[in-house]
Amino acid sequence: MQVKNCDCRLCDFWGGERRAGGHPVDVHWDQPERLKVRRGLIPEGDETAFERIMGTSDIFPINFLSRGMNAAKAVCKVQLYRGGQIPAGAGSGFLVAPNLLLTNNHVVRSRNMAGMAKVIFDYAITDDFSLGHTKVFTVTEDVFFTSPGDELDYSFVSIEPSNNESAQLSDFGFLKLMAQSGKAVKGEPVSIIHHPNGGLKSLSLRNSRILTTQGDFITYTSDTEPGSSGAPVLNDQWLPVALHHRSVPHASIRNRWVANRGIRISSILSHLQLHATKGNTDALRIVGLLNL
Repeated sequence: MQVKNCDCRLCDFWGGERRAGGHPVDVHWDQPERLKVRRGLIPEGDETAFERIMGTSDIFPINFLSRGMNAAKAVCKVQLYRGGQIPAGAGSGFLVAPNLLLTNNHVVRSRNMAGMAKVIFDYAITDDFSLGHTKVFTVTEDVFFTSPGDELDYSFVSIEPSNNESAQLSDFGFLKLMAQSGKAVKGEPVSIIHHPNGGLKSLSLRNSRILTTQGDFITYTSDTEPGSSGAPVLNDQWLPVALHHRSVPHASIRNRWVANRGIRISSILSHLQLHATKGNTDALRIVGLLNL
């Protein structure tokens, strides 16, 4: 699927297998060595975690909810503008280090485009279903590194540490990126925290499984909408395993979509480190910020 430049509203066209009337995909368990790595990432206190991964239990420790809410703080809406004032599409993104955001290249394609974007945190409903007080921060041109949309389709951009209302970006924390492969395996449920259609922050929770983990990408069946581009794909420990970026079209039926696809975090970090070793200044700075 070719992604139109600068128009995040056209991204992520996905009806999903359930919406499009597709048939379930036969999921085979991943390689034993990947399952071993995955088991090693489970906290000692989570006694049913591996059973949930294997699909034999649906029992969670109660802190699953609070940990998810804490992870959601770092996810924001990325609003693009033309001429500084006219809205020109929106995507999602998430903080991965102090003052550093990860999103898609097709959301923020260039350093110049970064300077015309804002990020909006707490754009969500509260417990009483009222709209919370949003905090808007400026995207800066200070740090920027990207991979084109037809390659790994990611962009790291820097964010101002405070806004004109004295809100602090540090209050939202960040989702730590791990270079290790094996953070999720085939058949494992995943969740996505995103801003579908550029709207309120939402959660596609576990009603999804990883279909493939080939090469630089994973495919999965989570529900997304336009505006979900740039959202984190998360395992049950709320660790980012991929960066959501597009849908997978049916092989022979037009306008039918059979899955979603994300770029593996391990592939993004490997690509970033490669360019850092080649002397790219921004890549070097980001590697330092991520403590890789």
